[in-house]
Amino acid sequence: MLEIIKYNEDEYTFPCLLVLGCFDAIHIGHAELLKKAKLQAKINGLDLGVMMFVGGKGGRQVCNFEEKQKLLEQYNVKFILAIDYTEEFKKTGASEFLENLENKLNIKAYMSGRDFRFGCEAKGKSATLKAYAEDEENGVWYMQVKDVTYVGEKVSTTAIKNYIEQGNLVKAGAFLGRNYSVTGFVIEGANRGKKVVGFPTVNMKYPVDKVEVKKGVYKVKCIVGEEEFIGIANYGPRPTFNEQSSVLEAYLDGFVGTLYGRSVTVEFVEYIRDIVKFESAEDLTAQLKIDLKQAKLKV
Repeated sequence: MLEIIKYNEDEYTFPCLLVLGCFDAIHIGHAELLKKAKLQAKINGLDLGVMMFVGGKGGRQVCNFEEKQKLLEQYNVKFILAIDYTEEFKKTGASEFLENLENKLNIKAYMSGRDFRFGCEAKGKSATLKAYAEDEENGVWYMQVKDVTYVGEKVSTTAIKNYIEQGNLVKAGAFLGRNYSVTGFVIEGANRGKKVVGFPTVNMKYPVDKVEVKKGVYKVKCIVGEEEFIGIANYGPRPTFNEQSSVLEAYLDGFVGTLYGRSVTVEFVEYIRDIVKFESAEDLTAQLKIDLKQAKLKV
């Protein structure tokens, strides 16, 4: 289990390499940085720590704090430097930020991406860290990692959020190195999926802290415990039944049973179509059969 070190409160006495960044998504660019940090920490006998904003920097996130913790475990990260992005923190100058870090942590090295910015008004940058490390009095070293591109486009959290909101989950997944997903507990619905449509579904409230996918019908993978199911999901209103509230509703192909109260992870693989109002439940059933066939053809 990763140790959580609160910024400017908790101490970490073992010599460490600290990776600086926002890490809102843990995408393939972050993965490249973390792989190199893991190697450098091992070579130099240092514990590896990663800076992270607890609730992001405001707004919905690609990965929440718990998801990021789990993703970081594969890089042998020993601790997360947890920072609350408060108004007070935003006023902290670049030099003061580094001083605060070294007052509490036994830092021997820093790593960051080339575009990392820090301190009040984002005045601190990689050149600031380089100059700081080159000052012999500070006794640290700094390594910068270049940006990662995918098919000529720079990989960034902003781009990933845009792709998710546009419904381009294939591109978002390529940038993330995995499918974009949300996790929630199954709630009871109107049971129309089973009784009326012939497609029994699980219903979830979309997490309020996660970036919203475009409203529509998707090919998905659903994780229930250790099991994985291909399926289709609808996120948004259900106009055929005159319901306008947005719910995430997923059909798990091959699943038998009930999941009320259990946690389910829905991975969005690909956008299939827009939500439309059908004249009857029978027409909706016919379309869902087509949707499911399309999803299964692309497994």
